Amino acid sequence: MTLLTFFTLLNVRAGIIVQEKGSTHLRWNIFAPKDLVQIQKNKDTVQFKTLNTELYIKLEQAIKEIDPDGKYITSIKAVGPSEMSNSSKIEVSLKSDAVELFSFYKDRDKKLVVDFWTEESNESNPISKAEAPAKVVAPKVVTKKTSTVAKPSKEVIVQKTVNPEVNSPYRDFRYGASFIWDYSPLAPKLKKIINLDSKTPEYFYKLKNRDVSKSEAEAHMQLTINLFRKKKWGLMYKSIKLFNKKYGESTEFDTNEFMKANAILRENFSKGNTEPVKMSISMFENILLKSKNYELRSGIYKYLIPYYIQADDYVKSLELTKKYYVDSKESHDYEESNFAAEGILYNLAKLKQVEKVQELLKEKTIQKILPKQVMLAYELYTYLSLEQSEEVIKLYEKNEKSLVKPVHPVILYNVAEAYFRNSNYARAAKIYDEFLKDYSFHTKSSEARIRIAQCWEIQEKNFEESIELYKNAINRSQNVEIGFEARIRYVALRNLRKKSVSEADREVKVFLTSGLENVRVEKDLKKLLWQVRLRTFIVEKKYDEALAYLNALPLKSMVPTDRRVFESDGAEVVYGVIETSFNEGQYANVIKAWEIYKDQYVDKVANDPQMNFLVANAYIRLGLIDGFDELYEKFSKAEFEVSKTFPIWVERTNHANTKSLLAELQIIRNLKLKNWDVVKKEIASLKKAKTNIDKLDYYQGLLAYHTGDWKEGSRAFERFLSSGRDESITDPKEVAELVKAYTDCLYEIGDTKKYQKVANALLSDTRRLKNKNEYMDSVREKVSYLNIELLAGDETDASFLVMESKIKNFKKEFSKSIYSGRINYLLGLSLLNNKKDDEGKKILEALISNDGVDEHIKNLARSELSMLKIKNKTL
Repeated sequence: MTLLTFFTLLNVRAGIIVQEKGSTHLRWNIFAPKDLVQIQKNKDTVQFKTLNTELYIKLEQAIKEIDPDGKYITSIKAVGPSEMSNSSKIEVSLKSDAVELFSFYKDRDKKLVVDFWTEESNESNPISKAEAPAKVVAPKVVTKKTSTVAKPSKEVIVQKTVNPEVNSPYRDFRYGASFIWDYSPLAPKLKKIINLDSKTPEYFYKLKNRDVSKSEAEAHMQLTINLFRKKKWGLMYKSIKLFNKKYGESTEFDTNEFMKANAILRENFSKGNTEPVKMSISMFENILLKSKNYELRSGIYKYLIPYYIQADDYVKSLELTKKYYVDSKESHDYEESNFAAEGILYNLAKLKQVEKVQELLKEKTIQKILPKQVMLAYELYTYLSLEQSEEVIKLYEKNEKSLVKPVHPVILYNVAEAYFRNSNYARAAKIYDEFLKDYSFHTKSSEARIRIAQCWEIQEKNFEESIELYKNAINRSQNVEIGFEARIRYVALRNLRKKSVSEADREVKVFLTSGLENVRVEKDLKKLLWQVRLRTFIVEKKYDEALAYLNALPLKSMVPTDRRVFESDGAEVVYGVIETSFNEGQYANVIKAWEIYKDQYVDKVANDPQMNFLVANAYIRLGLIDGFDELYEKFSKAEFEVSKTFPIWVERTNHANTKSLLAELQIIRNLKLKNWDVVKKEIASLKKAKTNIDKLDYYQGLLAYHTGDWKEGSRAFERFLSSGRDESITDPKEVAELVKAYTDCLYEIGDTKKYQKVANALLSDTRRLKNKNEYMDSVREKVSYLNIELLAGDETDASFLVMESKIKNFKKEFSKSIYSGRINYLLGLSLLNNKKDDEGKKILEALISNDGVDEHIKNLARSELSMLKIKNKTL
């Protein structure tokens, strides 16, 4: 059911804005050129921004005449350009941040459609279409209750603000195969009355025998007819020529011309050419003009009308059906009038002449001749061909109760498609199902099956049921293109929307490449295939392959709305590359990726604070302060922009807002420049303001460490590690700094027990990072070494046993350690204390003979060997 008829609407025209108040939503239709109005939603505020002064003036005037619906909107105000921004905006204050927003541009009507709705207002009709444009379709994960939204004609990926259901095992529909397009309407078919490949008008009009006793002329005509029947074409032509010479060409003109035209066709068939000859077609049309024989004319009409329909010449076919209708009525041939009347409707529908179709259907004679469902089928088809799905729904609902089952297939299919185009997926699925019950054999059954699966998926009903519906569409499809589309959507359902993908799910990706020999992968289907292939790379974190694939796509030749979808995914791929490089400590690669792709993808989508943060941080890590300052100035201008919410393929580890991230970058910058006093003031100010920065205690610990306040440093690091926010540190260098600074603080204050405990824990936690970052390796080496030294200072039997094990592990991990001389001495010492005299003696003797070991360590080794000899002599 279309939104215009399903809801009770109050339409208010206010300049270029048409407001429609419905029971489940509020709609604004803004009649403005495409891309001149940008929409941004931030909590309970929506801004309609434009740089076009003339448009802003019209919008400003329009809102003065609008009566805001208090269910969704509390106030509306116009805000002109300022020193901070050149854009003008209409600012709408929502009743609460629970009011959701959905928008799309309808090209045919040249209007921007904006729906305001709440979850509560749509509980009775949980229908939605998710994903943004570009045609289409930020991060929502499957929501159980969504809104009924109007889908624009043509293809669409919906743009909508959503609240993710964090624990859902599935992403929402926009993250799957999100491109959707209109299927062609099901056209009514005229009953096939002749096979043009093998039949001629003689099929409808058989030449009768003549009364040879009546006259010589009749006897001559019988001779000609006999020659015609025996296919003696040459003799037949001579006989006709002689007849014309003897009795005149006007005598028996229609019969003679009919035989000649039929003879041309039949001779043509005998040569294997099944196409009608134009000469014979002209001869038949000439007979229609001159013949007074209705039965002959009727036979020719029934041949020519299918001929012109097959040639897609609906104008000529319409002309003939009109003449045939009048001719048959005058001859009281009401059965043929029925065929002619439906022929007129058929041709008018093909020519999309809605008004003429309606005018014809009002005629009482037509109403008597044609069944009511046939007349309704033509009218519905015409409306849907003109993309007037609302009119289709309105007309159907007006006649629904009077329809006797089985309902005409054209009615069912086109009405279901109209509901689908208007985003009433529950109603669409129900009528598609009714269509399949009665017409499962129909050529359009493939489209009906995949539409039902799409309805199920978009409404986010049972996930497994959606999978089964797509399987059914694949297995029972009669149309190879529709079957391939079902395969693409099936792959997307299992590999893109599922968050945890199994090996069995990955195996179905073969559907994207196999069995394409007979499939015409064109236009919409090709675009859908590109989207799913790209997104499989993204979910598998193959960002380099995703970039290579994306760069191979013809984005420039796409319409802007389609291109925007791929650019949005591209921005996520770039983020994945940047985050991966940053976490690996490859800061130069972070900046390289940023510089190469920011204009191509990143700047085409909404502000991404986390990406900005990583790039600016990479500049600081490399000591490129000037580059950082330049970027910081640019990012600070985006503080008041709405942050990106879709698509979010790569999970963000830092969820702070732009203002908090900018403040954090200043702390990082001043720590790098050793501006300790500035850092101290910034941290104090941020703590007082209770600013949400996950690593604030970490930065305070670093400040205390660098300024020698060991106790405050250890306390700050402990607050950070116990807060549960330690996962915000993903950069190996940052992890190394944390380990080094915290353990150094404990070492400096002499808390050896805690140092050992903390060192063991941190070394265990950072084991996965060894051999991946040189700085981390050096920190781990130092902490491990100090931990061993503390054990050596304990001088108990238990500590020597632990020390032996730790030293052996140390030597495996740090085979070329700068502490190797001291470590080998401590190993020999631990072996001697653990009653392994031979092993210990061997280690110490090798140490003494090593030229690369400091002399004081050799002296310690000699002392231990001397003590061993004395001990042995004493024994």
